Amino acid sequence: MSTLTDIGTALLLTSILSAIGAFFLFLSKDKVDNLVEYLISLSAGTIFGGVFIHLIYRLANPIGYTRETGLLVMAGIAFSLILERTVHWHCHNQDLHEEPFSYVLLAGDGVHNVLDGILITTSFLASTSAGIASTVAIAAHKVPKEVGDFGVLLEGGFSREKAIGANILVSLFMFLGAGLVLALSTVSGNIVALLLPLVIGNFIYIAGSDLLPRFKESDTHIAPHLVMFTIGTAIMYAIPFIKQAIA
Repeated sequence: MSTLTDIGTALLLTSILSAIGAFFLFLSKDKVDNLVEYLISLSAGTIFGGVFIHLIYRLANPIGYTRETGLLVMAGIAFSLILERTVHWHCHNQDLHEEPFSYVLLAGDGVHNVLDGILITTSFLASTSAGIASTVAIAAHKVPKEVGDFGVLLEGGFSREKAIGANILVSLFMFLGAGLVLALSTVSGNIVALLLPLVIGNFIYIAGSDLLPRFKESDTHIAPHLVMFTIGTAIMYAIPFIKQAIA
């Protein structure tokens, strides 16, 4: 498949995950909370694995890793912090559940989905393995996030059908992010060298500031979480071998 086909397929499959909340309606709240807890550990493993096994490797070979590249990684972390504080996590931390808040939540998700589109597209432009790794990492992080968002929308007055439809519609903003990267790539051939460090910084921030603390502070025994973390890392490591086997 061509790179554009790979990008389109990855964005479409990731968008479908926006309806994942509907499947958790058949489980009790305790079961959902318990399952999401372990999905967070899996997400941390996949994101860290994607960064250190694929993205940094692709950035260093053959693009090159310089001190300026390190500054771009730091800029990606700083940008993610600003984004979190001003839009998305601000929504989650408010003790409000009226419907206007639900639309603010969706607006924050829209911004994050634009960023997800940028992450996936930039990674595929670097290499197919890097693109797959980013897609799996985003998907693993998206599942527990979408479950939480779905519950907030229901509390905000949305019907189940409206909540599912809203999440799917907002997920299409990923294509906007992808289009932005593709447009920039036609103007500058060095766009991947510029954006990939920002992608790495964003992933490190997500896993390090949001997922890892929740993983560490869990009341359950650490062993199952370490198993899930290891599985996530192993999935990232296996991607090139799986890709070679099915090629």
